[in-house]
Amino acid sequence: MKFAITRPQGKGEALASELAKSHSSALCTPVLKLCSVQASPQQLLSACDADILIFISQDAVINFALQLQADDLSVPSTCKIFAVGTQTSDAVKAHLSRHATAPKRQDSEGLVALKELQAVQDLQVVIVKGRGGRTHISTALKSRGARLSTCNVYERTAAQSHSDDWLDLWREAKIDGIVITSNAAVDAIFNTHQAANQAWLQACMFVVVSERTAQHLKIQYKITDTQIVVSQGASTEALAQTIGDLNSQQGNAMTEKQQETLASTPSNEPQQVETHAKNHTAKLSKTAVLALLVALTGVGAAGGVYMYNQQQVTQQSGQIAQLSAQNSQLQSQLQTTQSALNELQNQWQAQQKSMNTQLQQQQRQVQQTLQQTLSQARQQVGGAVSSELRALARYAEFKAASERDYLGAVIVLKRLDGALSEELATDTLKLAINQDIAMLRALPKPSTEAVYMELAGLISQVDKLPLKTIDKPKERASESAELSRDISEWQANVIRSWQKIKADFLTIRQHDRPVIDPLLDAQEQQLIRAQLRSYLQQAQTAFLDQQASIFDQALSGAISTLNSYYRTSDSASNMVMEQLQVLKRAEHPVTQTPQLATPNALKEWLQ
Repeated sequence: MKFAITRPQGKGEALASELAKSHSSALCTPVLKLCSVQASPQQLLSACDADILIFISQDAVINFALQLQADDLSVPSTCKIFAVGTQTSDAVKAHLSRHATAPKRQDSEGLVALKELQAVQDLQVVIVKGRGGRTHISTALKSRGARLSTCNVYERTAAQSHSDDWLDLWREAKIDGIVITSNAAVDAIFNTHQAANQAWLQACMFVVVSERTAQHLKIQYKITDTQIVVSQGASTEALAQTIGDLNSQQGNAMTEKQQETLASTPSNEPQQVETHAKNHTAKLSKTAVLALLVALTGVGAAGGVYMYNQQQVTQQSGQIAQLSAQNSQLQSQLQTTQSALNELQNQWQAQQKSMNTQLQQQQRQVQQTLQQTLSQARQQVGGAVSSELRALARYAEFKAASERDYLGAVIVLKRLDGALSEELATDTLKLAINQDIAMLRALPKPSTEAVYMELAGLISQVDKLPLKTIDKPKERASESAELSRDISEWQANVIRSWQKIKADFLTIRQHDRPVIDPLLDAQEQQLIRAQLRSYLQQAQTAFLDQQASIFDQALSGAISTLNSYYRTSDSASNMVMEQLQVLKRAEHPVTQTPQLATPNALKEWLQ
C-alpha cells in the first residue's frame, strides 16, 4: 500500500523514512501549517507561577520556550510538568531542561487518568497548547477542583484554501491510505470542490492517532469503521507499526482471495468426463453431454484466469517500460541539468574572476583616495599646528614684555615646547625655548602686585575715613524753672518766672565753641570721597603702566585731598596718610623689557 502523510512540514519525513525501511512507499504532503501565537504577559506569568504545567504537543513546548526566553522568564523548579506523549516529554527535556511525566496511553484520556493528576484541589494548573482542540483535559481537571487556565502559543491553519491540488496529486500517485494526526487535518483534506475527489476519499483507508479523530471521520464525513485504523500513539514508531500491521493484513486478505478463486475452479471434471466416456463408448447420453459442457466451462474459467494473469503481466510490463522511459527521460534531464550546472559553474568562476579584478581596482582606487586625503589632512593639520605655535609664541612675548608676568610666560613657553614633541628637526627651536625659560626665571620679580594690592587696600578704606564736618554743639543745661515754696528764695522765683516768660517769646541758645565754615552737605561728601578714590585708582593704573610721574602726581593729589577735607588727627586717616607718604618716597626702578629668542627661532623653523 502507498500512504500520504499529512503531518506538518518537518514532521512527516521521519515516518516516510521509517516506512521505506519496510519497503512501503509514502508521499509527504503537509496539509497544515503551524503559526506561532504570542501569549499575553499575564498568561506567561500565570504559567511561570503554576503548580502544574501540561503540554499538549511538541509545538506547544517549542513555542512556549521561545516566548519565555524572549521575556527572560523561567519555569520554577517546584512546578510539576506533564506531557501528553513521550515525544512531547522529550521536547520538554530538550527545550526546558526539565523532566515531564507522560502516560502510557498517549492521549488526553491517558493523561487525566494519571495518579498524580487525581488530587489537584486548589492547585493552579496551566495547559500550554494550540488554539482550539479538545476540552477533555480542562473539563476533567476543573471537575476535580483545579484552578485551571490555558496558554495558547500556536495554531493550526490549512496550508491551502482547498484540497483539490492534494487530492489530484494523491490520485495520480495511486495513494491507498492517508495518515492523519488531527481533526484540523481531516477538515483540510475533505475541503474539496470536486465530486470525483470526494468519492475517492470515501474509498480510502485512514490511519489516525486517536479515537476522537476516528469519530470525527465517521460522524462528519461518513467514513466506515473498516476504512479507519487507530494507531497506539502519534509517535513515528507507533504509526510505522500500525501501517506495517495494516500492510500485513491487506497482504493476507489478498492471498486468501486468490486461494478461494483457485479452489472454485472445476479442474477434476474433465477426468470425470473421460472416465465416463470409457465406460459408455457406445453412446453419448445427455448426462455425458452435460458433463462435457461443465468440463469445457471449467477449462474456459481456467483459461480466463490465465488470460487475466497474462493481462496483469502485460500491464506490469507496460508499466515497467513506462518507468524505463521515464528513467531515460530523467537521465536525459539529469544530463541536461548537469551540463547547465557545469555552464553555471564556469560562468560563476568567470564572474568571480571579474569581481576579484574589480575588487582589486576598487581597492587601489580607495588606497589612492586615502593617501590623497591623508596628505590633505596632514597639510591642514600642519597649517593648524603652525598657527597654534605662532599664537603661543606671541602670547609668551606679550606676557613677558607687556604684563611683566614672567611666570605666565614660562607656562606658555612650556606649552609651546610640548606642542613640538611630535615635530621633526626642532632642536634649535627647543634650545631657544629653554633658554628663554631659564632667563625669565632668573629675572627679579617686580613688586607690582604688592604695591597694587596696597593701593587697593587704601581704596577700600576711603568710605570709612572721617571728613572735616562740624558736629552740632551741645546746649547748656537750663536751670530748673520750678518755683520754690520758700519765701526767702523770692528773688530766685522772680528770675525763674522771667526765664519762663522769655522762653515763650524768644529762644536763645548758647554753645561752648563758635561755628566754623564751610559746612559740607551729603552730596559734597560723596564727591570728596570719589575724588580721593579716583586719585588712588589713577595711581594703581600708572604704577602698572610704569608711568612714574603720573604715579607721583596721583599720590600728591590724594595727600592734598586728605589734608583739606579729612580729619588727619583720626587714626584711620593718619594711617592712610603715612602709607601714601611711604609710597611717594619709595623708588620703583623700571626693569628692562626682556627680549625672547623663541619668536625668531620659530619663524626660522617654520620657513
